[in-house]
Order: sequence, then C-alpha cells, then structure tokens
Amino acid sequence: MTVEPTVVVLPAFEELSAAPIDGEVGPWESVYDFTHRYTIDGAPSPLRYDPCGVGVVPTGIGKVAAATTTAALCASEKVSLENSLILSVGIAGAPPEVPIGSVVVADSIVDWDDKCRFDPTEDNATPIETDPYTGDQGVFDLDTHRVSWAESLSEDSQLTEVSGEPKPTVDIGTNVCADELWHGQAVAEHVAQFVSKRQREPYLVTEMEDSGTVAALDRFGLADQYLSIRGVSNHDRPKPGESGRESLLHTSSGASNKSSYTVGLENAVSVASNLVANEITD
Repeated sequence: MTVEPTVVVLPAFEELSAAPIDGEVGPWESVYDFTHRYTIDGAPSPLRYDPCGVGVVPTGIGKVAAATTTAALCASEKVSLENSLILSVGIAGAPPEVPIGSVVVADSIVDWDDKCRFDPTEDNATPIETDPYTGDQGVFDLDTHRVSWAESLSEDSQLTEVSGEPKPTVDIGTNVCADELWHGQAVAEHVAQFVSKRQREPYLVTEMEDSGTVAALDRFGLADQYLSIRGVSNHDRPKPGESGRESLLHTSSGASNKSSYTVGLENAVSVASNLVANEITD
C-alpha cells in the first residue's frame, strides 16, 4: 500500500533537552489524529498520518538531516508525494527590523554555507565571496504561484504578540539557511552582504534546514510543491550592551507569559494551518 498525503509537514525536531521549546511536532499532534505510522527507510522517525490526508515527519536539525530525511521520503515506495503540498514549518531567527512573532513565507532560500571564505584583508574587504565551483546552486527560488497563494491565505492571520515588541506581521522574503547555529552583529553583516551578492536581499529569516529540504525535493522534481513557513522566535544579533550568549538564550514573554520561541512556533503553525486546511478541504 502506498500512502498519498495531501499535505506533508516537515518540522525539524520533537523532544530535545537543549531546545527552548518542547519541539515543533506537538502543535500538529494536538490537532490531527495520527492513528497511522509508517516506517520509512532512511528517515529518523515514522511518517505520522491522519486519514484526512495530513502527514508529519520530523527531519532532524540541520541541512544534512533535512536533506537525508526528505530524500528518503521521496524515494520510498510507501509514500507518494507526487500531488502533495510539502511544508517546512518551524522557528527561525531574524534581523532586528522583523518583529518577534512575525511569520515569513520564503520566496527564496539562500544556502549560507555555499560560499568561499578568505582571511580579512587590511582594506576590510568582505572576506566572503560566492563559490566559483558551485555557481548559483545555493539559491532556490520557490514557485511564485504557491508563494502568492500562501500570501493570500495568510492576510487575515491572527498572530500572538510579544510584549515590548512591535506587532508581528506575515511577510514574503528571503530565508537564509546555514548548517551552523550562528549569532552576532559581525556574522549578520556578512550574511547580509552575501545575500546581496546573491541578489536576494534583504533576508528576513535564518534557519538550519530548508535549503537541504528543497535541494532534495528538486532532485526528485518536487520543488515546485514546497513552501517554507517560519515564525520569528529571536533576533540574530544582540542588543547594544548585551552579549551574544545572553541574547541567544534570552526569551521574551508574550501572551500568557509564553516565551518568544513558543510564540514564534505557534504563529508559524497558525499560518501553515490555514494552508493545510485549504488543501484538505478543497
């Protein structure tokens, strides 16, 4: 028997002791009845499946894990993604101008690791260039019709706010994916410069899985069925007078004293849920 999900959601992780939230799978388990589980060779966790047509598989953290899990799903005889909407849904960092709790639907994903790095020079030239061996393979422009569709369904989304932060919004823009967990003003400036070299500026969110996911889907001819929905849980650099470590580990309180990470995830799931509901009831 081959399962043919209407929607497949790819969170990065579930229980993880070091994470500031319980995981990215829980919100989906609270809504859907995953009575079926299918073991997929090469995937770290089973495909959890609700007969309404929704499947969820946590990929693991990082591009390598995401690409491996996605490729395993694409290649499996137990599941067909030929007609599936495929979503990455999870938390992300962002530059300070993007309010905490905002949700970004990616129209482009830039692989931060696909670059050439040099020692800084005396003239302070940017020590980062594009990789001459890989060309444009680290840039993924997502299907414009799907992105526009997601934007139209997200216009009336009710987003939880975080105290002391501007009102969150739903935005369309560039997502930067890295295999390293980075944080800081200097690195953020290099990221912005690199994204500008890729002609996809400005970047709105940063995360660790989505270029691996879309690269795997592209190998199987499924990239045009993919969307990335990311909720902003923290900013990618410290505030003045704050250390990088303090900044990364700090969480702001939102409604019901929820942490900024919880708010970021809930808002991402809220936006993604509108897309899922539209697909399974269409």
